[in-house]
Amino acid sequence: MSTDTVVLEHSGLAPFLRRYDAPSRVGLKVNAYRGYEVEGLARALEAPELADCPLECVMVGDSYFMTHLGRPSTALADDAEREWAMATLTGLVAEVREAIDAHFPAHRRPFLLADLPDGATASPAAALAAGERFRAAGADAVKVELAGDGDLDCLEALARTGGTTLGHLGYTPQRGELSRHGDSVEGAERMFAQARRVRDAGAAGLIVEMVSEPVNRALSRPDAAGIPLYSVFSGRAEWGGQSLNVWDAVVRPARGGRFFPPTAVIEAAEAPTRYTPDLIADRLRELIGLTLDGSFPLSPRTVLTPEETERISATEPWSAR
Repeated sequence: MSTDTVVLEHSGLAPFLRRYDAPSRVGLKVNAYRGYEVEGLARALEAPELADCPLECVMVGDSYFMTHLGRPSTALADDAEREWAMATLTGLVAEVREAIDAHFPAHRRPFLLADLPDGATASPAAALAAGERFRAAGADAVKVELAGDGDLDCLEALARTGGTTLGHLGYTPQRGELSRHGDSVEGAERMFAQARRVRDAGAAGLIVEMVSEPVNRALSRPDAAGIPLYSVFSGRAEWGGQSLNVWDAVVRPARGGRFFPPTAVIEAAEAPTRYTPDLIADRLRELIGLTLDGSFPLSPRTVLTPEETERISATEPWSAR
């Protein structure tokens, strides 16, 4: 049995996950929020060169509040905002579920991941209620940002129900500090210990955001004790999963953007008239191609020395020492 098969059988996501020998072993997760975006994604994958595209997951994330609605962050101010967020995301999950079922043949259908918004992990009971709402709307799995021990308790409670649950480590936009994580030997070891705790709490998969590339690569090496991983702004790993965003593939970021997709062609102000399934399909076709041939993403800046990078790379992250 190959090592990648062992990893897949270990995970509750095994029926959905694919690993291809060529052109890349990278599995893809795509953030899409609306039915017309899913339609554009499905059209992109009709290209002959993407016939074997390893799309595994579509996620409805709370980043919708920033991309489509123009809010400054995913943080929510009070109970009224939190209920608005849950109702909004639940509606989007139902819309995306319908679009996936309509536009993807069964053998290529990705799993649908719903992102618990800020406040939904105030307690295990709150997380269970949010997870139930998302699954009733059609989600196959839910994701929990892990900014503290209480969030881990929520993930464990969700996993105990038998529902597929993923954890999110590194930069956590709802409550985290915007910085690179695991960019020292000590920081990498902390990331590895956190990843083991997430796995042991019952998570079927892991998303890491803004972690150092050596940490990303180490966590995603084939290992029977590990869980599947998708990375965001964390460089590239041969055996890892890469997260892409439909909006970012088409719409230029407001500031900077060196590490954002190079495929964006319109400004946010143009989205009401130009952000269409045809343009989405065209831009995603290019971005997925760049991802599979290794041109995207770029490796992030690091303060690690070559010796420190080698030490992190030699670590078995899923085994406690």
